[in-house]
Amino acid sequence: MLESILETPPDGLPALFARARGVRNAHFGNRAYLRAVIEFSNNCRCNCHYCGMRRDNTSLERFRLDAAAILEAARMAAGEGIGTFFLQSAETEEYDAAWLADIIREVSGMGMNVLLCVGARDESDLDLWRDAGASKFILKHETSDPRLFASMKPGLSLEERIGWLRTLKRHGYAIGSGPLLGLPGQSVASLVDDLLLLSDLDVDMSSVSVFLPAAGTPLAQSPTGDVDLALRFVAAMRIFLERTLIPATSTFERLRPGGQLACFEAGANVITVNMTPPARRDGYELYSKRYFVSLEHARAVIAEAGLVESTEEALG
Repeated sequence: MLESILETPPDGLPALFARARGVRNAHFGNRAYLRAVIEFSNNCRCNCHYCGMRRDNTSLERFRLDAAAILEAARMAAGEGIGTFFLQSAETEEYDAAWLADIIREVSGMGMNVLLCVGARDESDLDLWRDAGASKFILKHETSDPRLFASMKPGLSLEERIGWLRTLKRHGYAIGSGPLLGLPGQSVASLVDDLLLLSDLDVDMSSVSVFLPAAGTPLAQSPTGDVDLALRFVAAMRIFLERTLIPATSTFERLRPGGQLACFEAGANVITVNMTPPARRDGYELYSKRYFVSLEHARAVIAEAGLVESTEEALG
């Protein structure tokens, strides 16, 4: 079934996407969930071939935001009624766990859910952050193909990545993961395996980003991923996983005007506003020439999709 969804011909897409929206609406009604993200550090110890923040990219200006800048963005998000604040950084040990715990505690005190995406850390850090108020953690597995994973992420293994996701769950976090679609050498069969892995992990959040090349990486000249295949993947996640929160990631809008609305039409139900200070945004180079989602754009997408903005607290 999953492979047939990913290979749905163009004339079958309206019915596929309608089916996905039906599943979404059965579980979530007409609600869409708005998040805010701040990307607070681009220093990374990893050397992934697809990421502009890779350790060996010496052309990138590195930064780390201070607590005051992070909390200012959080207050702005809270003032807009946004219920989830997303703290994201490259994978680094340049800051200590207590520093981040203090920030989590402050943000949680503003009445927002705190979602982390900071890579692998010590298990004791997880407990400290959980006690401070963080409840969700995203760690993308990128690909379920062990060989492709090893070739894209030197020195790391898929087995360790999956083990860390299970560790997060054991420490009480709602977890999220997903693939980077369009990596050189990726197959439809491995994308099916991505879906099976997400199911096996019993994720609370699932996502797909479309590969876009980043300057200063071994894949800088590689072609972009297939947006249409990625939209099929969104629909497959919704139909197969049913209850997960699925974001319309910025890569869709970067590659196709209206791409995030198309994600909602394919079954997504989350959109994230970028609140990284403009002077630092380009330095968080997941891919070159990023699209930054504004609050106005996010709310317009939700409205055009015929949905109503909500917060994740309403999920119970």
